Order: sequence, then C-alpha cells, then structure tokens
Amino acid sequence: MIGALLLASVLQQAPKALVETPEAPAEDGVHFHAALEVGGQALPSGSGANGMDIFGVAFPRLGVRGGEEFEFELGAPLRLNLWDQEPKQTGPDYSGRLRRQDWDEASDFAQILRGLRIGRDDGRFQLRAGAFSTYTLGAGWLVNRYHNRISPDYHPAGANFTAYLGPTRVELFASDVLARRLFAGEFRLDLGRVLSNTETAFDRFLLSVDVAHDFGEGGGTSPSLSAASVGLQAGVLRSETLHLWLQAAAGARADTLIESEPEYGAALGVVVRGKPQQMVDITGRLEARRQGGRFRFGFFGAGYEFARFSGVGLREQPLAEEVLPGTFSGYGEVAALVSQGGPEDLELSASASGEYFVSTGRVDADAVLQAQLPGGKTRGELRVILTDLTVKPRYSAALELRHRFLPALYGVVTGGTELFPQADGTLMHGFTGGLGVGVDFER
Repeated sequence: MIGALLLASVLQQAPKALVETPEAPAEDGVHFHAALEVGGQALPSGSGANGMDIFGVAFPRLGVRGGEEFEFELGAPLRLNLWDQEPKQTGPDYSGRLRRQDWDEASDFAQILRGLRIGRDDGRFQLRAGAFSTYTLGAGWLVNRYHNRISPDYHPAGANFTAYLGPTRVELFASDVLARRLFAGEFRLDLGRVLSNTETAFDRFLLSVDVAHDFGEGGGTSPSLSAASVGLQAGVLRSETLHLWLQAAAGARADTLIESEPEYGAALGVVVRGKPQQMVDITGRLEARRQGGRFRFGFFGAGYEFARFSGVGLREQPLAEEVLPGTFSGYGEVAALVSQGGPEDLELSASASGEYFVSTGRVDADAVLQAQLPGGKTRGELRVILTDLTVKPRYSAALELRHRFLPALYGVVTGGTELFPQADGTLMHGFTGGLGVGVDFER
C-alpha cells in the first residue's frame, strides 16, 4: 500500500501524459482487511482560549479490494473527551464525551469514507473518493498539491473522476461531495493525435483548459473564488531515461474585475523527468511567472483550507480578497522516488515546492517526506506547509510514525501543529500529539 502511495506522490508532479504506468500483475479474488487503533491524543480546544484537551481515540477501519479495479475502506476516528482544561468544553459534546466538532456538519459524516477507487490507474476511466493530501489537477495551474482534510474540525470526502475519450482527457474534482465547496475541472486535448497519425507525435503536444470555483460553504464560510487558465505543454525530448517538457500558461480571475489591479497572470517553464537508475525516479519543474492583483497560479494549494480564511498570517484578508502587487515570481518543484521494489525493502519519497515573489520578497513552501525503512516494519510521513515566511508567516506541520512489533500489532506516534478557523474568520494556532496501538488482519 505504501509503495503505491509513494509512487503516486512522485508521478503526480509530472504532466499526466508523461506517466507510463506499468501493468501490474493480475490479482484475482476479493480481499478483506480490518484494523482497530486505540490511543490518546492532546488537542487544542479550538475555543480561542487555546486550552488543551486530552482525548481517548478509537479508530476502526474495514476495507475490501476486488482485483485491480475496485477497492474501498470505511472507518472514522472517534475522539472521546477524557480531560478538559478550562474553559470547560464537554457540555456541547455528544453525551458529554464524543467531540462535537468532528460531527457537527454534514461534511463530517463523509469522513467515514476513508477511500474509494473504481477503475485501473492505466484504464480509460477512474473514480476516486475520500481524502486528498497532495492533489494536483493537470499541470497544477490552479489546483496544486491541495489538501482537503488539513483543517482539524472539517473532515470532507472529495472525489476525482478521470476519463479518456479519443484524443481528449477530462478530469473533474470536488473537494467535498456533501457541501458547496471547491469544484474544478480540466479539459485536455492531445494535439498530436488530432493533427497526426504518427505514434511518435502522440502525447507530446497538449492543450488544456482549467476552471475552478469555490463556493466557500463548508468547513466554515469564506468568500467565493473563481479562476480559469489555459495551458500548452510540449514534449521536446523523450527517451528511456529522460523526458523534457516545455510549458506555458495564462490565467485569470473569473469572478472579479478591478481596473486598478491586474487580475491575470502568465507563466513559462520546463519540466524534466529522469530515471538515472531503475530504482530512482526524479521529476523537476521550474517556472517564471507574472501575476498580481487577485490572481496567482496554484490558487488552491496545500494550505488553501487555511488561506481561504486568512491569506497569510492568522488575522489577515482571505485569499479571495488578497491583493498581490503586480510582480514576477519564480516557482520550483521537485519530487524523487527511491524504491528497491520489494514489500520489505527501503522506499523513500520526497517532494517539495517553493515560490519566491520578486517585488515583495514573499516566500511560500511545501514539502512532503514519506519513508519505509528496510524490513518493512517502520513507516513515516512528514508534511510541512510554510506561507509568507518573510513578512506574516504561517506554518503547518504534521508527523506520523508507525512501527510493527508483531505480524498483527503495531504502534502509532503523531504530532504537529493545528490551525482552527474561528467564527470571526481568524485562525487559532496550537499543537497536537498522540500515541496509540493498532491491530489488523487481512484475508
């Protein structure tokens, strides 16, 4: 399982036409797996007073996998309040114990769906639903490395549908299937298949149109935001060990028109993917961008669920209303996968992105590190999101470690920061940590 997640993390950074998914060996029959994790967690109260609560956590899960084209998993963490620091918060909790913020809106009930997949990765269509932690739509002009469950009190299930129809590719995305939140889509046309019958021209010249709109009515209310972009990607070099793409795009806000500020942007860049060794896969991306006003590329990024309340810092304007001086910026992204191939071998996946704005000196960054140590018993993941490091910084970090002690027994350690959207649109910052054990089986 972790191998598939690591591979997806790297391949997600490259243009989709560049991805050549090897055909997996056939897997017949139906497989079941179940797990139960129990432990404790310290979590800020989220009330504005920044009190610390202690919860007992029970996390049951049940999953089914049917061959290569279908799998799903159900389950949800149940957090029971064991100790509440002043001011007391247990009154509103269900039965005085079950944390109300985890189940106080329709979208929270979707957290029961941990994951759903219908269709093969290399098939003509595929549907996925559940949590999305580094989701990128197309080349990432609008939706890039987006995380839909980063907010501690908002637990939606998103959905992503992809279909190939002749020379076209259509991808649709919803961040929350039970609320009026972020909806996005891309229509991509393979110009090589339209203009030529030569296979060497296929999947090399791609024209894409992206649109995205956030209604802002789930997980708290925030201003609506719409944007659109058009992009062109050209594969200028393709070999067994190296792929090189040139790409350009233009984008604009679709819901504002302010004469005094530009509401559009343009970008020009290059994407390189190399496999210097069979166990190593590296992808890099560099772009020069011109943007400003109320538009910027990668609008819906890793920290968007916080930026929609406060674009930077904790008490500033929402991203939808934030005005960026017209400026050039440099954007870079890199992803690497090292895998020895076996289920108990070393696997390491790392990806990071950063953007520097010339006129303001603003720096944004995001990084993900996932690892499985040799022996297959220890796994970990670290995610860090940094916003406006130089002026009004905001940071988010999450760490999870898992170690298997026995074939059916493992331990879990978690830690990091939490940002709680408040009723007045500001964010409250706090810290969290947890410790637990789990049992699982598969048949």
